[in-house]
Amino acid sequence: MTDTVKLKKFGDQVAAGLAEAINALLGKEVHVGLSNVVTVSAGELAGSLDYSCFCAVLKGSQGLNGEALLLVKERDASILSDLLIGQDGANAPDKMTELHLSAFGEVVHQMVEVFNKEVKQSAGPEAAWVVEKTEVQDQSLVGQSLGQLTAPLVVFSFGVFVQDLLSGDLLFCLSESAASQFAADEVKPVTGTGNVKKGVSAVNTQKRAGGSGMSQSDNERGGNIGLLMDVPLKLTVELGRTSRTVKEILALAPGSVVELDKLSGEAVDILVNEKLIAKGEVVVIDENFGVRITEILNPEERLTAVQG
Repeated sequence: MTDTVKLKKFGDQVAAGLAEAINALLGKEVHVGLSNVVTVSAGELAGSLDYSCFCAVLKGSQGLNGEALLLVKERDASILSDLLIGQDGANAPDKMTELHLSAFGEVVHQMVEVFNKEVKQSAGPEAAWVVEKTEVQDQSLVGQSLGQLTAPLVVFSFGVFVQDLLSGDLLFCLSESAASQFAADEVKPVTGTGNVKKGVSAVNTQKRAGGSGMSQSDNERGGNIGLLMDVPLKLTVELGRTSRTVKEILALAPGSVVELDKLSGEAVDILVNEKLIAKGEVVVIDENFGVRITEILNPEERLTAVQG
């Protein structure tokens, strides 16, 4: 069976790397520690997870065979991604928005780099995990994803703690045969077989990262926003609004005129994800309508607006 001592050493090293990487991304002190390493069946693990998860499917390459899963409770992932986009995490949505999903996808890629750094020490310099897909899965889908891994499973449980915001777990799940590729087989049994405890919050507080790796100006602009530059957003130009009764709506016909709440010549509103970010005037460019920006919110207000 796979050597528990080597697995725990691997987990401790990963925990330290995760703390450093997440601190650098968020600019906020995050504690990460290895809670335990267990061997379980897919059914046992799935039965212990009674919540939806942000799931990252990892595929091994260059000496790492098989798939692995990174699982984080959706609410926990939402809080961490909320911090990444410059918010305080206190009002993070229970269901992740497209922006939060994209942001946490970047966090996952940084986490996987930490795993890869440690794997290369024992499985070879070319060995690596590659993120194949990321998505939120409900309890049944998580069970199906775990069922795709070859039993029995080795599960690393990492406690993640952010003061006053978060105390949860990050689970790294893979087959025992895959784990043996970076922890050589020996006669020592794997300890802790059985169910993974729900809500494990044990934290190795001595594995704190040092500096955040971010400048003060980065924090003021809302964290490492450069990671999100390719996230698509919906931009809308609104000429005006009005309210009408059902009777008035049903009476509309070709030629009807609907009066809006804007005066003639007044600036139109420019919205991103339904949030106001600027005002402008309508122009015609090569027979196409456009809008010339005449007034724009400051960067902090615009960053808040694009969360919607």
